[in-house]
Amino acid sequence: MATASLPQGDSAATGYILVALVAVFFGIAPSFAKLAFDGGAGPVTLQLGRFMLAVAVLWAIVLGRGLAAPVPRRLWPLLAGLITSTALASFGYMTSVSFIPVPLASLTFFVFPLMVGPLSHFAGHERMTPLRLVALAVGFAGLALLLGADLQDADPAGVALAFGAGSCVAVTFLLTRQLSGSLGSMHITAIVTTGCLVIFGIATAAEGLRLPTGQIPWIGFTVNVLCYVVGLSSLYGAIARLGSVRVAVVVNMEPVVSLITAGLLLGQVLGPWQMLGAGVVIAGILLMQVERIRRPAG
Repeated sequence: MATASLPQGDSAATGYILVALVAVFFGIAPSFAKLAFDGGAGPVTLQLGRFMLAVAVLWAIVLGRGLAAPVPRRLWPLLAGLITSTALASFGYMTSVSFIPVPLASLTFFVFPLMVGPLSHFAGHERMTPLRLVALAVGFAGLALLLGADLQDADPAGVALAFGAGSCVAVTFLLTRQLSGSLGSMHITAIVTTGCLVIFGIATAAEGLRLPTGQIPWIGFTVNVLCYVVGLSSLYGAIARLGSVRVAVVVNMEPVVSLITAGLLLGQVLGPWQMLGAGVVIAGILLMQVERIRRPAG
């Protein structure tokens, strides 16, 4: 059985710093999106800002390092699917905080690691083991407890947006896996973010630009845009140093960061039963990763 090599020395230390940045910047992004929306920012305009900066940074890296390569025509349908699912995931997750509290949105969205297992099983990529079935049951039981503990916070539109966004992320994992053998991950992401920019550029042209008004909303808008780019860039740096399995386990702490940030910045806190549900969700997510830690190449 093949095993992944362990990171050594400064490379490992840098990797863990980067993965901490991923959890922090992705974790605080929804709270700042909420500040932007409260100041009149449009969800489509926010996405336009996120992808404009991401495209500029990613293509600078790809072209600067010579990572671009010809894209075979057979990959175009997969890339189209990845662009669509990425755009929907980003829009759905950020927009959900307009309808439900950030902690609830974050934990609903973060059930996507649980969905990757069953989807990979049906796609023939990974076997759905008994331990993963238990993790799936635990995670969704926690989500049911979380949503059912305080129904007045569970606006159906917000829950649907967050859960749909998480489902789209799970799909992106499968599509990326099929593309990764033919294109580099950074190149794939540059192409995908460019496609998303086109989508939200067209949507903005149809809807009109809706920028925030006021200092605090502008801070929220700007920080959210920066969070996406810094988090995405740090993610690739961390994976290069630690491997995707170890990064995935640590990044699962992102919803914890979201909960803390929402409490400090927005005054949004979960009740006792919701906190219990949150703990069960996170336990299910971590349990889903156990076999990947024990058998990283299996």
